[in-house]
Amino acid sequence: MNAHPAPESDGTRSRGPRGPWVAVIPQRDITSAKSRLLLRPEARQAVVRAMFRDTVSEVRAASQVEAVLVVVDRIQDAAHVRSPGVVPLVLPGTPGMNAALREGGRRAREWWPRCRLAGLPADLPSLRSEDLDVALKVAGRHERTFVADRRREGTSLLTAAEGVDLDPKFGERSRLAHLGSGAVETLDPNIESLRRDVDDLDDLLDAALGHPGAALGAVLRSLGHPFDRMSARQRFDSSSVAP
Repeated sequence: MNAHPAPESDGTRSRGPRGPWVAVIPQRDITSAKSRLLLRPEARQAVVRAMFRDTVSEVRAASQVEAVLVVVDRIQDAAHVRSPGVVPLVLPGTPGMNAALREGGRRAREWWPRCRLAGLPADLPSLRSEDLDVALKVAGRHERTFVADRRREGTSLLTAAEGVDLDPKFGERSRLAHLGSGAVETLDPNIESLRRDVDDLDDLLDAALGHPGAALGAVLRSLGHPFDRMSARQRFDSSSVAP
């Protein structure tokens, strides 16, 4: 298990009387991730890498986030998001997102002992850092909170206060699982971009027709960016779609 040492705070982000927020973002092996995106392998991997970059970039830009811990299967995947304040934790063969979040949270508490935890998926290419700041401000009033995805079935953010375990329950119907675990659902209307995760081709089309991050936007343009607001599905480039 390898990771860079935790970075020292540069003092530019206000912590107040509470511990800093540390975001934990798992990314499974990019060569096999997001199989529900019905794209040819090279296009799918390019999309996954881009979503990872966009997600980490916006999380790191949030004013309340002290550091981002990315939990990856392969060190080469961490290279795609290398920047100050982003710390890789390499855990080959970790069995799923929940295990990665639990171990990532444990390591974060070793390196930032007073930290509060924010667990996010790596597929939020439309995320705006301002929306994450709003959600974390709400989270600061509770022991554990979560944000449901736009379908209100899954989860796109899970938080835990200082000294509290994340207790992640990502997976099918995770919104109900997190509610049942005692986490408080954040219903603020000003966090829409935080709800827009990408699990399948419909989600990707939705992101492309909205405001995708810079990395995903560049990948879509390289694939021909065959989307418009009138006939996106009819014009999707068959050269990029898996047979």
